[in-house]
Amino acid sequence: MSNDELSQKDQAKIVEKLTSRLDEMGVEEDFDEDSYNQLDEWHKMQVDDAITEFANGAVGSDHWDSDE
Repeated sequence: MSNDELSQKDQAKIVEKLTSRLDEMGVEEDFDEDSYNQLDEWHKMQVDDAITEFANGAVGSDHWDSDE
């Protein structure tokens, strides 16, 4: 199913599902790429931002992935 077939509401539900589980996911769990790939670019950016924010909090730094 392409993102052209999903309403904005459906995409928002997928974003909520993917981002709400970040703190529950264990190392052994795979990210739901099938759901992620159904999103348009704007919704993918929302998920990406949530993942980055989660990682920053987990590491304790907003700059953990920079070269500086």
